[in-house]
Amino acid sequence: MKNEFPYWTEMNKNIKPRLVTLIVLVIVLPPLNPLMSSDQLIMADDSYNLETKDRTGTPFTTVQDLPSVDNETKIMGAYIPDTLHLEDMDGSDQRLAILEFLEQGFNEYYFIMDNFWDPEEVESTERLLDAADNTELKIVIILLPPSEGGPRSSYDWKGWISYFNDLKTRHPSSFSGFAIDDFNWISTRNDTKFWRNIDFMLDSNLTDALKAKRSDVKFCPVVYFEGLQIDVVAFEYGEYIDTLILVSASYYNVSRLETNLWLHDLMFPGKPTRYIVYPTITYNYTRQGYDPPSDRLVMATLSIATRMVDGIIMWHKIDGHIVQDYLHYRENPNYLRALQVMEQQQIADEKNTLVQLANKQIIAPYFSQAQVPVSRP
Repeated sequence: MKNEFPYWTEMNKNIKPRLVTLIVLVIVLPPLNPLMSSDQLIMADDSYNLETKDRTGTPFTTVQDLPSVDNETKIMGAYIPDTLHLEDMDGSDQRLAILEFLEQGFNEYYFIMDNFWDPEEVESTERLLDAADNTELKIVIILLPPSEGGPRSSYDWKGWISYFNDLKTRHPSSFSGFAIDDFNWISTRNDTKFWRNIDFMLDSNLTDALKAKRSDVKFCPVVYFEGLQIDVVAFEYGEYIDTLILVSASYYNVSRLETNLWLHDLMFPGKPTRYIVYPTITYNYTRQGYDPPSDRLVMATLSIATRMVDGIIMWHKIDGHIVQDYLHYRENPNYLRALQVMEQQQIADEKNTLVQLANKQIIAPYFSQAQVPVSRP
């Protein structure tokens, strides 16, 4: 069989040296505590000073005293990975790829489906679910909103729910549910009726369709911190949401990530959460001339997400060394401490940069692009 994961063998060769490097970082990097003043706390604005339930992390965590992270293994998902397309495979290649995907540490696989009437899409979906049956892999189908979909995309919500209910009947173990991408995001297209996706969801009576959803078919909307009408999402769809997938358009800055995750936990109480991590650059930042996210930025993001959400979803690039390191060492206390050091340094850098910009009276938004690569063997 052709190796669908050519990086896997090479990664195994480099695992131990890289872990040693991360542990050394924890030991040799100077502590940040003496350098931090009382105004450099990772906390919400005064308006968010609310009494809340106890949890592992809160938006009032100081840089000096980051909480310890327990060894609870997070659910790991891959969102449209660019090096792996399980739905396009078949036969023994597909089955072996699924087993290797699980062996890496992933639990959930997310892929796009445009139309439940398309025979080719239906066939590939059925083939994937057949192969995933009797394994631990959970399949989540992504539906694209009008801002992302095209002429082939179906928005027959009742038809989709009927199709998903049928899939769950025939594939109770492998089919988990469906996500709707960019649920509360905007449309930059000129050929869509609604500027806001949430307005389309309301106008197209998605709620009525969700009422017919089986309770074990999970509805997982992708909700942006910076998106629109999150209160409408909570009020109109909270009853039907089974898992909340959270994401930030401003992923080059992590200073408010903990606060945002905490606030959304309050808005959707009791809902399991996932957070999408960007280990590679997205189109909008490419257009603005940004460099790809630094190793330190991704590690800082993983540090916060590890203590704040129930699961982490990797977007596109799952074969990079940062992602693979996390999969291998996420239960290692020394590695988790190394992530926290990266978090401390990333946030200190972001806050220092914002102070410098304020002193220069620069108003335009800025996200740190500092590249601090981790030494590799």
